[in-house]
Amino acid sequence: MQAMDNEAAHYQGYVDERSTHHVKGWLRDLNNAARRLEYEVVLPQGEGERVLAAGVADMFSQTLVLVGVGDGQYAFRAKFPAPVSEAERDLIFVRPAGAAHRLELAPALVTTPPGFGPYQGFLDERSTRHVAGWVRDLSELERRVEIEIVVTRDGGEHVLERCTADMIVDDTLVALGDHRANYAFYRVFDEELNEAERDSLFVRVAGSSDVLEQAPEMRTAYEPVHHVALDIVNNCNLRCPFCVYDYENVNRTAFMTEATFDAYAKLLPYVRDGNFWLSCLHEATLHPQLVEFIGRVPGEYRRKLFFTTNLAKRMPDEYFAFLAESGMSHVNISLESFEPELYERMRKGARHKIFMENWAALLRYFAERADAPKLRYNIMAYRSNMREIPHMVRVLRAEKQAYQIEVRHTFSQSHIPIEFQRAEFLTSAEWKWLEEALGEFPPSEVLQCWPPDGSGYEVIKEKPPEGVKVNTDIHKISLEELKRIGIPRPFKIQAAWDGSIKVHSEALLLTYFKGNINNMPDPLAELLALK
Repeated sequence: MQAMDNEAAHYQGYVDERSTHHVKGWLRDLNNAARRLEYEVVLPQGEGERVLAAGVADMFSQTLVLVGVGDGQYAFRAKFPAPVSEAERDLIFVRPAGAAHRLELAPALVTTPPGFGPYQGFLDERSTRHVAGWVRDLSELERRVEIEIVVTRDGGEHVLERCTADMIVDDTLVALGDHRANYAFYRVFDEELNEAERDSLFVRVAGSSDVLEQAPEMRTAYEPVHHVALDIVNNCNLRCPFCVYDYENVNRTAFMTEATFDAYAKLLPYVRDGNFWLSCLHEATLHPQLVEFIGRVPGEYRRKLFFTTNLAKRMPDEYFAFLAESGMSHVNISLESFEPELYERMRKGARHKIFMENWAALLRYFAERADAPKLRYNIMAYRSNMREIPHMVRVLRAEKQAYQIEVRHTFSQSHIPIEFQRAEFLTSAEWKWLEEALGEFPPSEVLQCWPPDGSGYEVIKEKPPEGVKVNTDIHKISLEELKRIGIPRPFKIQAAWDGSIKVHSEALLLTYFKGNINNMPDPLAELLALK
């Protein structure tokens, strides 16, 4: 059957790489595009021949898609059982199995032995201003891969840049032991591309035809700032016993000025949607100009905004009506219980009656608009409310417009009363119970943010660590190497009411830059200049 099929086939393909160690290329039947052909890699020997490798040409190649070769799933790559000599290399050919046809050599045939195995990686972001992704060599993980960033220009390939994929794009990956930790690349172009060039852009391993696949949800916006964790005030109206912020020395509320807010707003076009926070550690509704600040943001950037509120300060109906039509991404609402007594004990200083009145008004106005901001709920888990949490989640999802709920542990801090920790922090077994109790809900809609390794209070003890430390023995990333490969991208920014700003790593507990936004005429340019 193979011979009969081959007689009717119309072959198309090339050998793109042929070295002393391997061959790589593609092969297809023009008369049957859905068919995947078998191939043989042959070395002539005297009057005979030796088959070095065989297989099916069914690997996916993004390059083939880009040049219009069907669905791109016609590629092959074969490694020889043992290296051949250079003279033997030049005799090797590839043919469809059982056929006399030989694949032609590509005009730009690569003959350099790779010395490495298959690659793994993705093109994650591609805009007119930048490109980002990651790639690693699976056979030599200590090696950092050199790449080429290529666009089509004037009918041919144009290499924009050649660089090494050795950056950290998301510093939390390091602490989590993710394999992309420092196999990444993030490059900003010297000149902006046009849309056609952007759409033609691909990234390949230098010296080969290996092209990185596009991530399933590839980002196409230029947003080099992951988030701006902003606080427009320095205070809160409550004194919750589990708060990560120590308010002992906060005696008055300080307010951000319009000028400072406008300075921060210069970063809005470059921040990811829903990640320009109007509150991080404190309660934004204490600022008398909160509504005005939101109104100062151009409509097309309102989707970048969100803030967290405890809904404990009595607010007028006009406030909730404005929020409903504001165009913001979402609003976070914090609460630990539906029970009035427990609610007020956990949210010290709050009144359950006021909270319920505010909540009812917010839900009423948000229900009237299909384009209202989404509602997201934060619940801190303790022994007092642990058994109630699954019921709360059901009610919030069914009746309170929740698009997402986060149930989380407490970031332990030395100022949190030890009596509270002993009485309320969950044990490992209790965390396990809660995890199983929430198992009925979709993980993407009900987020479970547990302590590291699910360790409960009996493991953390009375003096919990105040952050995640990088284990350089496991992750093989030293501070010296971090300095060499540069600040992780996209930037993570913490910003305060007075204009102070810092670029930092939450996972590595490092600060890369400190300054004041009021002294930065072009904050993005200064951030991009950081090394």
